[in-house]
Amino acid sequence: MKICYLNGKFLPENKAAINLADLGLLRSYGVFDSLRTYNGKVFLFDEHLVRLKNSAKAINLKIPATDIEIKKIIKKLLSKNKYKESNIRIVLTGGSEEKHTGKFSPTFYILVSKLEKLPGHVYSRGIKIITHNYKRDFPRAKTTNYLTALTLKGLQKQKNAFEILYTYEGCVLEATTSNFFVIKNNKLITPQQNILFGTTRNLVIKLSKKHFDIEERDLSVEELKGISEAFITATNKEIIPVVNIDGKRVGNGSVGPNTKKIMGIFRNYVTSLN
Repeated sequence: MKICYLNGKFLPENKAAINLADLGLLRSYGVFDSLRTYNGKVFLFDEHLVRLKNSAKAINLKIPATDIEIKKIIKKLLSKNKYKESNIRIVLTGGSEEKHTGKFSPTFYILVSKLEKLPGHVYSRGIKIITHNYKRDFPRAKTTNYLTALTLKGLQKQKNAFEILYTYEGCVLEATTSNFFVIKNNKLITPQQNILFGTTRNLVIKLSKKHFDIEERDLSVEELKGISEAFITATNKEIIPVVNIDGKRVGNGSVGPNTKKIMGIFRNYVTSLN
């Protein structure tokens, strides 16, 4: 039986319920953050909580719990659910209106599920992605509005694409659920404007500084023609090589040596935490 946390209570997930007038349902007025564990320990816990607070502030929501309280709740949920490795999702919505006051009571819940690993070939052979012209509202906030990503699911399946890469006004931004990096002229380049700063993105930049020149800057769609390697990063994906964009090979169409090196650096870092 899966146990979740909802508005101050621990309860079976199949018994949890929110108000049908919740603004998260009616208006997509909410933010969330996704975390994972390694050897049962939450990865980049503090970094995720900072981003959650920044996301909430960006859309004028207040988290009804302190960092310490959230950490205690998650520790208890991990203990109750007993997965070897877990995905954790923290969700905050505008909630529903209190009668005759004009005020809203936020809905705050935390879900824990079993971590499902991606197939090994995703990392060894790389993935195909396709582009779509779109810029998210409030790109610095991790909001619950994924309408565009969901409406593109059919096209994504039709094109056999692992992810969709958003572009806007000639610039590459981010993928639907991950950040995007390229390697060009032995430089590691990643977009900086109009994107959500992923915790794994930030860590990859930090870990790679000793080995590569880093450029956080606008990346034009035209520049994609001259890149030798590319990859995406996300908490639940780690680092995944990109070998094809819109039907065109990246480099020679296989996982490049620099991407492999960065994947190794990341793996060594994760292992060192255990």
